[in-house]
Amino acid sequence: MLSADPAIVGPMRLAFFLDNRGIAERGGLSDPRLGNPGIGGTEFAFLAVVAQLAAEGPLQPLLLLTAPQSIDGIPTSCTAVVDSLATAVQAAGEGGSQALVFRPGFTDRSDWQALETSPLPLIAWLHNLGCHDQARYEALPALWRWVLVSGAQLDFFRHSRLAQRAVVIPNPVAVPPAWRQPRTLEQAAAAKDLAYVGAITPFKAFDRLAQQWPRIACACPEAQLRVFGGADLYGGARSTSLSAYERHCLALLERGGYGDRVSFEGRSGLERYDAFDQVAVGVVNPSGRDETFCLSAAEFNACGIPVVAPRRHALAQTVLDGQSGLLASSDQQLADHCIALLQEPSWAWELGQGAQHSCQERFAVQAVAAVWQDLMQQLVSGEEPAPPEPSTSWAHEQRLLRQVWGQGLSIPGWPSWPTLKSWLKGGQAPLGPKAVGVLAGLTALLVWALLVFGKYGGNPTGLARVGDQLPISPRLADQPLVRLAGKRGNDGQQFLSLALDPWQLDAGSSQALDNPIYRGKRLLYPLLAYLSGLGQPQLIVWTLGLLNVVCMGCAAALVGSWAQLQQRSPGWGLAVLALPGYWITLSLSTADLLATTLLLAAALTARQARLLPHWLSLIAASLTRETGLIAWAASGLTALRERRWRWLLPLAVVPLPLLLWSGTLTRRFAAVPDGALARVHFGFPLEGALQKGLQLLGLRPLADLQPGGLERLFDAGCFGLWLGTLGVLVLAAWRGWGGRWLRLASALYLLPALCTSTQILARFPDYTRVWIDLASLALLALLASRSWLLKLWLALSALMSAGYWLGYLLLAP
Repeated sequence: MLSADPAIVGPMRLAFFLDNRGIAERGGLSDPRLGNPGIGGTEFAFLAVVAQLAAEGPLQPLLLLTAPQSIDGIPTSCTAVVDSLATAVQAAGEGGSQALVFRPGFTDRSDWQALETSPLPLIAWLHNLGCHDQARYEALPALWRWVLVSGAQLDFFRHSRLAQRAVVIPNPVAVPPAWRQPRTLEQAAAAKDLAYVGAITPFKAFDRLAQQWPRIACACPEAQLRVFGGADLYGGARSTSLSAYERHCLALLERGGYGDRVSFEGRSGLERYDAFDQVAVGVVNPSGRDETFCLSAAEFNACGIPVVAPRRHALAQTVLDGQSGLLASSDQQLADHCIALLQEPSWAWELGQGAQHSCQERFAVQAVAAVWQDLMQQLVSGEEPAPPEPSTSWAHEQRLLRQVWGQGLSIPGWPSWPTLKSWLKGGQAPLGPKAVGVLAGLTALLVWALLVFGKYGGNPTGLARVGDQLPISPRLADQPLVRLAGKRGNDGQQFLSLALDPWQLDAGSSQALDNPIYRGKRLLYPLLAYLSGLGQPQLIVWTLGLLNVVCMGCAAALVGSWAQLQQRSPGWGLAVLALPGYWITLSLSTADLLATTLLLAAALTARQARLLPHWLSLIAASLTRETGLIAWAASGLTALRERRWRWLLPLAVVPLPLLLWSGTLTRRFAAVPDGALARVHFGFPLEGALQKGLQLLGLRPLADLQPGGLERLFDAGCFGLWLGTLGVLVLAAWRGWGGRWLRLASALYLLPALCTSTQILARFPDYTRVWIDLASLALLALLASRSWLLKLWLALSALMSAGYWLGYLLLAP
């Protein structure tokens, strides 16, 4: 690790490299210590720190720019022009600097060559949640410090070796001198408006505030919404000149007739502070995504204006809940907080006073520059400070998981997460849906392999739960089987027999099935196992289970893509790993995972309005399980309601393959009473659920079922989760979470689910697996809703999944 030469005498000198080509066209800039002159937060932070260091000493800054530009407060003797980061490394050394500060993530090949051979210690100042080539920065010999702007940002790096070189220095905050004076109660009471500062982009999710504006406007009739940010909206342009997202935001703002109380200020320089006189409450980044500091929130606070923000990432630290503003866990709560502060000016004033004091104490330019002075002194003296302790709760943005992974870095060969992610994706951009699918698939493969080789000695037929009370397929005669003595066998046994002969050409194949029509209609899963196994029994016994492994990965990728449509991280696709129905299906080798994966594909393509893949997914779903027809009905109703006339004819033919195949089976097995199963599996609404509840309470025994205490307790947990999932779908159908298709699908799936009989509800592996689609739809709905229910529901699901695996490994034969 490089360090400054302690033999160097004279003043300390620190170089800062800033690529200012994006702001040079603005011409000369005002003194950044008097407020942000209308440039990006990163550029402002660099210039404000350099200006303060130049003014107070003893640390002498050298600002290396890529384009000539005059900046008030920074003497020309402290600036120089270079053409790249590579030349900045050389210029910093020649200028007598002991170290170079730069912004990571914006480097080309020549820059990397200079960084990797730099004789100067390097200080990377990162303002984003991540950057490209993080794994490469970990291995950079000259990298002395990894400077982050908040403790929450550092906690996000706990799974990286960069955390071992990290230090937290907050961004400087400066406002015009007139706004540094405390606001009086009279001034606060006169301010009536709500203000938003930030980009009008899907990433910042301004639409989420726009969606809540009619409710806020109705509750606060004197309030206006002032929008400082965006693109064409600045000039008040109307929908013909706006992007699709901006038109969407305008439509939301105008609902209820409150659009005339929205003004797009279009002020991005110091003049925007003049409009703050009328601002009572500020709102920033409704999504909270990837926020590492949020300069806009700090500027509001510095002006004595309380901030309402989501409880996400660094916003939870920049905005002190109950002291400098209020944090919200949902969009509805964010609106409630805005209404409360707008209606109670004295409370808003108290929070504003605390905000102003806190901001001056924590983020004043002088205070931040002093930390840079101390950091440079540590470099010169050769000190190696330890990285700060975690500053967020264990559950905040999965900090505990990141820290647990980071603990493994002490093990030789253990990869940091950025290194692993780079290997998976070939870069350091955020994981996309495909990479999420790969991770989920690898996890499922690991679990599947542990079961097959650890529990069943390398025999995959153990997962099919083959009993000894039904005949087996003659095509299994030469295959070693794991058979359960005294057991009828699970559905996996039926699918294994079908996979060996999907068309039931061998009479023995039909005789091995309890109902050749009912089982045979679910053609696609065994057919895919047959085709991927090349028709060879010794391969098919493997491909039957491996198909479900692939489906786990595909389901995660589809949910990740859905999350992207909702402006959420694709990493939410990994939530499928928490759902017990997925794991139960994997452990029993049944078709339910394929069916629900196709349902997810139908939901995604319906939201994307992609007819061909939607049509194909519906056909495939109906040939996997008949419940796919419920999704088909939702698609037809959606097409009618949205007047998608060209969709109707393709949708009309969706059930034809299933009808033709069912007709063929019915003619071949005319003596089989297929329709009788519907009467067994379904009854009057809630009748089965009530009987199940009485059984769990010990008030009503069920035939042939005498569970022990632990099994009854676990069954109660699974049943409670199932009822909770039904409740989520009720909310989705009522509130329209996720769009019209998901709303209709939720309502339609509820109808048969509420009529489920005790034939299915008797055992938790049955109703949890059979109604796996309910969990998939609930996950999509909760992701779209951004409700606090999502984490609670996933936590309960994960608890049930863990309990299932514990019982399966220890108790199942």
